[in-house]
Amino acid sequence: MSDYAELKARLSGGEVVILDGAVGTQLQKMGVPIDSQAWAATALQSHPYTVRHMHESYIRAGVDVITINSYSAARHNLTPIGLGDLTRELNLRSVVLAREARDRSARDRPVWIAGSVSNYGLRTGVEKTPAGFGYFADRVAWTEEASKANLREQAEILAESGVDLLLAESTGGTTHRRWVVEACLATGLPVWVGFKCHLDAPGGPPKVGYHSDEPLAGGIEPVLALGGDAVTIFHSAIAATDAALPLLRARWPGPLGIYPEAERHDYIATHKDAVEPDHVSPAAFVAKAKDWSPSACRSSAAAAASSSSTSARCARRCRGACRRPRLCTHGSRGRLGSAAAYVR
Repeated sequence: MSDYAELKARLSGGEVVILDGAVGTQLQKMGVPIDSQAWAATALQSHPYTVRHMHESYIRAGVDVITINSYSAARHNLTPIGLGDLTRELNLRSVVLAREARDRSARDRPVWIAGSVSNYGLRTGVEKTPAGFGYFADRVAWTEEASKANLREQAEILAESGVDLLLAESTGGTTHRRWVVEACLATGLPVWVGFKCHLDAPGGPPKVGYHSDEPLAGGIEPVLALGGDAVTIFHSAIAATDAALPLLRARWPGPLGIYPEAERHDYIATHKDAVEPDHVSPAAFVAKAKDWSPSACRSSAAAAASSSSTSARCARRCRGACRRPRLCTHGSRGRLGSAAAYVR
């Protein structure tokens, strides 16, 4: 286990810290079929060596933090496909595969392992559109108590298995975000609190989640009051990230991270759509990361997750261009890839 205190000191000292790129969509690109219920979590059972190889590729590309494949591996996602009894085993495996990758590929430098806990698959408490539509309407609605217990169970397994920090990656509304953050904080590990947001129209105010009518501005303080070591804007389109960043900067004095999505539409398909192009190039993403920083050359970004060599080129460009960034990130839903630097 790498010492988190060193990572925290690097962020406080203004160093560039780079996270990995996509996990689920990168596995999809590597040929792993995506499951309709548990998304990429089934790869832990069916393609464990592909998962490990993905982590190794990111480490060789030069990232500082790798994210385990646990985003959709909570009990409520595994139970519908008959894998509920393997909840502990598969979450443990997600950590072991990342640790093996680190041992094999990062013998001469520290690499930190981040566990991911999300609201993926939760029907109870789900964000809804103004018309009343919510995701996962075809799922069994676990009780609020059981839903929270599933999140705590996963966070505890990941902490016991040896992750260095936890990413609270709730993509929904404030209700789910609180549940996920509380479950992560209860482990005692460092927690990076994520905010997912969207725009209903260009130039409009950012709102939480994928499609709720809840303004992001009103949902920040209740979550930040819970605690956390860092705050991220994650899995959000670039335009929504642009709109959300000033709101987070005004309310959070600590490390602030960005890892946007690549805005792909095939991320839940069984296989990657070979026809759909990547919507943002690595070079364009590096330029955008500089725009997000408070002054020129004070942010960083790496890699659309198209290949480890692309990641390495972007990482070198970011480290060379930025003197005092404090942002770090990766990407998702076709994540843009290893991204950025903590910015202030």
